[in-house]
Amino acid sequence: MNTNSWLNPLLEKKCSGTEGCGIFAKADIRKGERLAIFGGKIMLIDEMYEIPAAMQRFTMQIEERFVLGPASAVPEDTDFFNHSCDPNCGFSGQVFLVAMRDINAGEEITFDYGMTVSESVGSDMVFKMDCRCGSPRCRKTITEDDWKIPELQNRYKGYFSQYIQEKIERMNDNTSGK
Repeated sequence: MNTNSWLNPLLEKKCSGTEGCGIFAKADIRKGERLAIFGGKIMLIDEMYEIPAAMQRFTMQIEERFVLGPASAVPEDTDFFNHSCDPNCGFSGQVFLVAMRDINAGEEITFDYGMTVSESVGSDMVFKMDCRCGSPRCRKTITEDDWKIPELQNRYKGYFSQYIQEKIERMNDNTSGK
């Protein structure tokens, strides 16, 4: 059940004893359809140390120094979107998850965590994750610097979290002499 976030009713959380949990399409979904709106407690990134370790993985970076953290000790369904290096969803703004392409019923809904994480200025918090998504595009390790990869910038243009898209545009303006 979601209390601070919204999950499209065409989606459902499914869990298995061996695979963990994920979010899946119950019906066909069209490109551009809104799939989730993330909510929670706005926290400075260093405040993540103050929440239980098991809940830290349910935070989502929304700015260089801020994350959306869990508003309670119970994860919401929207906390179970998994990473893929070949995702079918991306962001519109900071907190809206949208379909990047048509999605078939039964497909797992995923986004690339590199769309939302970057270095946190002034913090010792560092994001790094081993990836086993199984995609031919799998990067094996997901880091807070992945948004800087030109190939990802091209593939995910318009689907990065807004603050990262703005960082990319500033970086590209600086390199092009604007």
